[in-house]
Amino acid sequence: MNRRDVLIGLGALATSACAGSRPGLERQVYSEIQKLGRGDKTVLVCMPETPQTREVWQGLSDELGQDCKVVAVRVEGRGGANVIAQAVKLHNPAAVVLMNNPTVAAYRDYLSSASAAPRLPAVVVMTSFLDDQQLGPLGAAGIAYEVPLITVVTNLRKLVASPIERVGVVHRSSLDGFVARELELARLEHVSVVRYDVGVDPNLSEIKYALRRLKQEVDAVWILNDDRLLSPQLITGGWLPGLNERPWRPAIVGAASLVSSSQAFGTFAVLPDHTALGVQTAELVLDIADQGWKVPEARAQLPLSTTTTVDLRQVVERFELRPDALTHVDRIVE
Repeated sequence: MNRRDVLIGLGALATSACAGSRPGLERQVYSEIQKLGRGDKTVLVCMPETPQTREVWQGLSDELGQDCKVVAVRVEGRGGANVIAQAVKLHNPAAVVLMNNPTVAAYRDYLSSASAAPRLPAVVVMTSFLDDQQLGPLGAAGIAYEVPLITVVTNLRKLVASPIERVGVVHRSSLDGFVARELELARLEHVSVVRYDVGVDPNLSEIKYALRRLKQEVDAVWILNDDRLLSPQLITGGWLPGLNERPWRPAIVGAASLVSSSQAFGTFAVLPDHTALGVQTAELVLDIADQGWKVPEARAQLPLSTTTTVDLRQVVERFELRPDALTHVDRIVE
């Protein structure tokens, strides 16, 4: 495999990480992944089939299957609105669980259709930038997928010996609110965030210029899990060249697939533990059931359990490790 193949492959992984499923794949055929559990009420789980969603399903079904009948159906992309409609009609669920951004989009399409059934209480997981998704109109609660920046920085400080006090981020204006909230939390722990805005559809020049500017001012670069910023073209032509030229800075990413042994892209990731995320999702569904199948006012939660991933070769070559650094890491990529 040549360098171009590796770069394109990493770009494809990034696109998958942002969307949560194989891009462009929209199956219209209704397909049950699994059905289990007992109980008077049914919970419908709408999900693409990926290793990550399978882990969430495992934790969710083990916990929820003791109290409810749980049915998982395959929903791939926005074309899944018909699949959701068929599943709701067939199973008459008391609540739905929606995994990833395209599935949420498909559910919105389902709700807006003329034949949509009465709105069901919903739980949203594995989606990017949950706070900006307006859970209220969906009648939904959810669990954020992004681990707070301050949590990630605290973990990164346990890994590298150099100070991490200023973090740079490139973002589009649509994520101003998300970045501002993270900035305020980080400030409480004396971490400043340097922001660089780019256009709605940024080009290579914008990414290269923003990254070059930021690296002169910060101790680490925070790369958002935004599909508009992480297209294959922008990764191969902008992010990778910029991150791999001096001065080197640790790159914080939002998907384990972006910490790769093939190319020095992401240095460090802190992500939800997917099985534990499934258990947390089940507990949220049970809380909704206890309230008469009504969504609580406090709609958004943070993930309760996380895992850390590090590109060890990149860290060893470019940064100084703390003596006990690897005791704080769950997954090492070499």
